[in-house]
Amino acid sequence: MKRTFLIIGIVFCGLSVAKAQNCQECLTDNEVYCVDQTSYRNCIKSKPFGNVIRCPTDTVCTNSTNVCVKSSELTQTTSIVDVCGASGGNECATCNQNYTCVSKNQFARCSGSTLVDSNIYECDTDEICSSKALEHFDNICAPSCVLDFLSLRATCSNSEYTTTTTAAPTTVTPSIDQKKSACSEAKTDLEIPEATLFFFTIYKEDTSCHTYLYCQKNLSTWDTAYLSCKQPQPYFNSTSSLCVATKPSGCS
Repeated sequence: MKRTFLIIGIVFCGLSVAKAQNCQECLTDNEVYCVDQTSYRNCIKSKPFGNVIRCPTDTVCTNSTNVCVKSSELTQTTSIVDVCGASGGNECATCNQNYTCVSKNQFARCSGSTLVDSNIYECDTDEICSSKALEHFDNICAPSCVLDFLSLRATCSNSEYTTTTTAAPTTVTPSIDQKKSACSEAKTDLEIPEATLFFFTIYKEDTSCHTYLYCQKNLSTWDTAYLSCKQPQPYFNSTSSLCVATKPSGCS
């Protein structure tokens, strides 16, 4: 019977397309870009713009039209998703069965309650990893449309497994003057056009590349925000101006 459900779901793959809800990508449902689990930017034509907006306390960035939703209201069967879910989700890389998902399309073996991450296995192309699917249907990887048909979703929100568990910020938060000075220097170094209203830049004093600055021109001064990259993308890439999973060259 379990196999039958998966076969029926596969038939529906040709009839239904599951919408991807990815951290740090413009979402199709509400046109927002979740920067991390608790902040976002708005999107126009699938491109983020404007200030970083913080979600209220106890809420997370989701694909809901309300954007920020209380995490306690989200369940495995709801269509509303904690897009950048902390550590990839409550069950991500958690050993409750013989195998567990460690990213959206990767899984690893468990030894009791211990994750054996010396070997990370990949789902097939266009498949998503779901621990719930393993529990109920004996398949840990399935096409996204199958999971959609079964009202399940990917266990993890991170796109790639990393053994790094903590993105350590700099020990001292820069002062307002230091942030403004850094924005001025970055504008010159990066040759930012005068007409540009805002940009993101790495904070050079943090050689680990875990932190960055949001710089917005306000007459003759700068409005700034000191931000940090978190799992599953703990490093700031100055070329793409995005948080990424792989450490850029030159970072300590």
